[in-house]
Amino acid sequence: MKAFKRNITGSNVCVVGGAGFLGSHLVNHLINTRGCNVLVIDNLVSGKKAFVNPKAGFEHHDITLSEHHIFKLFKTYAIDYVFNYAAQPYIPVSFERPLHVFNTNAVGALHVINAAQEANCKGILQVSSAEIYGECKDQSSIDESSKVCPHSSYGAAKAAIDSMVQVRYKEAGTKCIALRQFNCVGERETHPYIIPELMSQFAHTYSLTGKIQLGNNSFRDFMYAGDAVAYAVELMENGEFGEVYNLGSESGLMIYDLAVMVGGIFGYKSAYIKESIVVDPARVRPWEIWRLCSDNTKINNVVNYRAKTTLYEAILMTVEWWTKQNCVWPWERQK
Repeated sequence: MKAFKRNITGSNVCVVGGAGFLGSHLVNHLINTRGCNVLVIDNLVSGKKAFVNPKAGFEHHDITLSEHHIFKLFKTYAIDYVFNYAAQPYIPVSFERPLHVFNTNAVGALHVINAAQEANCKGILQVSSAEIYGECKDQSSIDESSKVCPHSSYGAAKAAIDSMVQVRYKEAGTKCIALRQFNCVGERETHPYIIPELMSQFAHTYSLTGKIQLGNNSFRDFMYAGDAVAYAVELMENGEFGEVYNLGSESGLMIYDLAVMVGGIFGYKSAYIKESIVVDPARVRPWEIWRLCSDNTKINNVVNYRAKTTLYEAILMTVEWWTKQNCVWPWERQK
């Protein structure tokens, strides 16, 4: 067991973006396993107030607007540690609204980091993304030394704040860590990513059309959200400030094989599914990254936690949760 440099148990913790997908998982983990006093800051653009643990405090705020207001909240609630999961994470939006995505994912994130430093918080974890790497040719998996070459405005914005974490530590000793998160799956998804999209097709249209409409058949690494946030907490406790860390499952599969896995959960046979896949031009992404798979060596050297949930189990839990929502996703409901 590695001895932790910082112990977050029982601390006052702020989760920015805590009403969203990964953020809400983190809030539950902090409250249920670490006994933390948690404050959630969220603008509820994609997150849902219903996703916030009732034991957590809540403040409605847009982090792109005011650094000073964030600082006042950190001081008022005597925040020790800050996790920033707030983002505009849906990549297709970045093709159409690059300035909006940059303001949220880079400028807003820097507001959070600066406010936390001014409030003398003990540590900040800024969530970055595997999308910063772009296409890493001839690499079966990606480590932190891989070239950063984003293919989207989303990836560029994440690369910018990722760099700021490293630079601000050198310039001002900012106590911040960047977590380069690969794909996740789990309950309370807030955007129509590939797994929710596949679930919707198998539940609503496949029996009628006999077709599964997909875009690029790329290779992706998926991790259960509950495992991802458990890693994040231990990284806050033992990671090096000013450093970046990859986090994924270290395995993955082609999207067409993912369709077979999801279809199997809905009772469909793999042979039929593969024959029924058709390419929908509207779903084909420009500048696609054909392979993303994490090398976790660096993060595994500083945390004790290891993922406990298989991809199949993660999808099954997501299906069970979605079924309880009457097979309606959050973005399909009115605000």
